[in-house]
This record gives sequence, C-alpha cells and structure tokens, in this order.
Amino acid sequence: MGKVVALMIMLLLALASVVACFLLTGIINAGEEQMDDGQRRLAHGQDRIKESEVKLATGRRKLSEGKREYEQANENPLLIIVDNLLNRGRSFKDARQRIAKGNTLIAKGEEAVAAGEERLAAGELELCRGRERLLLARRLRAACAFGAACLVSLSIALGYRWRRSRASSAPAR
Repeated sequence: MGKVVALMIMLLLALASVVACFLLTGIINAGEEQMDDGQRRLAHGQDRIKESEVKLATGRRKLSEGKREYEQANENPLLIIVDNLLNRGRSFKDARQRIAKGNTLIAKGEEAVAAGEERLAAGELELCRGRERLLLARRLRAACAFGAACLVSLSIALGYRWRRSRASSAPAR
C-alpha cells in the first residue's frame, strides 16, 4: 500500500509541475508583451526628449539673440529717446518682459527635460528588472518541466518494477 501512495504522490507532484509550467508560460507571455510595450514607450520617450532638447536649444538661441538685440538697442540713446517720445518707453519695457518670460520658459523647459530624463532612467531600470524577472521565470519553467519529466519517468520505472515484484511475490493458486 505504501508503494501505491508513493506513486500517487509522485504523479501528483508531476501534475503540479506541469500545471506550474503552464501557469509560468502564461505569465511569461504577458511579461513579454509588457516588455515590448515598455520598450516602445521608452523609445518614444527618448525621441520626445531629443525633440525637447532641440526645441530648448532653439529657444536658448532665440533668447540669446533677443538679449543681444536689446542690449544693442539699449546702448543707442537715439532709439531710447524715440521710444520714449512715440511709445512712452513701452517697446523697451515689452522687450524686458519678453526676455524675462523667455528666461522663465527656458528654465521650465530645462526642468521638464531633466524630469523626462529621470523618468526615462527609471523606465530603463524597470525594463532591466523586467528582463531579469522574465529570465528567472523562464528558468523556473524549465526546472518545473524537468522536474515533471523526472517524476513521471521515476513513477513509470518504479511502477513497472514494483508491479513485477508484486506479481512474482504473489502466491500461486
């Protein structure tokens, strides 16, 4: 009776290993889809960061040109007098406000690019962790499959051997 219980336990363990293989396969497939989606999102994010850096560089260049033009105009006393007479000095005041606004926008853009780069770095780290988890899941699936194969083989071999020993030890009638 103990041999039958041992065989049943081995077969149940083999069945559990096979079920674990199927469950791990489903988890691995879902993980691979998530990895693909994450990789696409990471590539999209890298493209957006590059675009933002280009826009930021363009904004810096325009701001620098605007500051240079303002300084040149501010050094010309004739322009200052004409602006004061015709516009009550509004042109220079507007230019100062636009330069200040440009400085603010550049600072916000730099912060946004830095935040985006941090999110990208976090995404890359998460992808790396995901790859490691997938590798572990694949290894675990292989171990479960190997364990199931060994348990089934052992059950068959022991069942055959124990059956023969029972048949030969049975009393003749």
